[in-house]
Amino acid sequence: MKTVAVHRGARDGYQVARALQEAGLLETLVTDLYWPADRKTAQRIENIAPRKASTALRCRHAEGLPSAAVETCWMSGLSSLAASKSRWLPFNLNREATRWCDRNLGHKAGRIATEKGAAILSYSYYAHTAFSNLTDATPRILFQLHPHPQSVRSILQEERRLHPECASSLDKEWELALPESDFKRLVDEVGMAQHWIVASHFTRQTLLDAGIPKEGIAVIPYGTKINDFSWKREPFSQRPLRLLFVGTLTQRKGIKYLIQALELLPPGRVELTVCGRPVDDLAIFRESRIPIQVYPAISAPGLQDAYRVADVFVFPSLVEGFGHVLLEAMANGLPIISTERTAAPDLIEHGREGFIIRAGNAGDLAVHIEEFLRQPALVATMGEAARRRAEYFTWSRFRQGIARFVGDVLHESSGSSIRKACLSL
Repeated sequence: MKTVAVHRGARDGYQVARALQEAGLLETLVTDLYWPADRKTAQRIENIAPRKASTALRCRHAEGLPSAAVETCWMSGLSSLAASKSRWLPFNLNREATRWCDRNLGHKAGRIATEKGAAILSYSYYAHTAFSNLTDATPRILFQLHPHPQSVRSILQEERRLHPECASSLDKEWELALPESDFKRLVDEVGMAQHWIVASHFTRQTLLDAGIPKEGIAVIPYGTKINDFSWKREPFSQRPLRLLFVGTLTQRKGIKYLIQALELLPPGRVELTVCGRPVDDLAIFRESRIPIQVYPAISAPGLQDAYRVADVFVFPSLVEGFGHVLLEAMANGLPIISTERTAAPDLIEHGREGFIIRAGNAGDLAVHIEEFLRQPALVATMGEAARRRAEYFTWSRFRQGIARFVGDVLHESSGSSIRKACLSL
C-alpha cells in the first residue's frame, strides 16, 4: 500500500511528499500548482522567462519529487493565487475562495485514494473532505499544522477580551473568522483521522486535551537548510541591542506584548526591526513610543541581511504549531526568546540557546531581553549554542521521521488486514 498526500502551495518545501517518494511510499501528491521543471517544455519556458518569473516557478517544484508523481488542481490553484494577490478583495470573499480550493483538493485526494486503494496523508484544512466517504480499511493520517482549533479559538477569544483594540487582526485569524459550519469541519477532521503528525509538543498537548490517544500521535519537528545561513556577526558591546521579529504582523504573534516589553526597558538601549506581512493598518506601531523599523514587504536577500545584523530573535507568539522562523534564526546564530506555546521547548534549553517565556506576558519578555543588556557576552555564547543546536534539525532528519512513521502505519494496517482475513477464515 502507498499513500496519497494532499496540501495547497509549496507547503514545507514539499518535504512530506519527498519523504514518501524517497521511501517508495508515495502514490501521488495532490496539490494546486506544481511546476514540472523536470520536463523539457518547462525548461525551455524557464530559459526565455525573466529571472524573477523563473525563480517564482521554481518555488513550486522540488528536487526529488518528479512531476509525474503529482496531481494538480490548476483551477483551484489559480483561484487561490489570484485571491491571495488581490489586496482589494474583501476578506470574506478571500476566505470563501480559499475554502473552496481546499475542498476541491480534499475531494480529489479522497477519490484517488479510493481508486488506488491507498492510504491518505492530509494536512489540516483538506482532511474533512479528503477523509469523507473513505472505507474503514483506508489508513487516515492527519498532519495537524496548528494546535487543535478549539484550543486556538479559546486562546484568541481570551486575547480579544483582554485587548479589544487588537480585534482587527485577531478577527482575521482562521479560528475566529470561519463560519461555525466550517469551524466545526475543522474540529471534526481531527477526530476523523486514525493517526496524527505534529511538529511540536505543544500541538501534541492540545490534541491530548481534546481526547486524541497519545499512542497515535508522532511529534516530528521541522528542519531547515542549515548551510543556507551565515552566522558570523559583529560582537554586541557599546551600542543598542538589536532585536529582530519575523512573522505575520498580528496580535496572534504577541506583537503588542513585544512593544509593551520594550517600553519597560531603559530608553535607547534596544532597537527593534520587524519583518512581515501586516493584516491591518499597522496602527499599533504608529502609537508606540519606541522607534521601530517595520518592513511589511521584504525580499529574501533583505530578510537575510536582517538576520545577519541582529543580535537576538524575539518571537512572543500566543499560539503556534511550530514557528519555523525560530529555526531560521538559530541557524543564523541568533539566541531566541519565545513562548511555551511554540516549538521553542522542542528546540532549545532555557538559558542555553535562549529563553522560553510565558505567552502574553510583557514583563517576562522585558526581563529576559534585559538579561542580554546586563550580560552582553550572552549574545555570542547563546548564539553559538543556537547555531550548533540548529544543525541537528535538518530536513533530511524530518523526512526520515515522516517515512518511518508512515511506514509503520502502513505496516500496521497491512497486519490488521491480514489478521481480519485470518479471523474470517
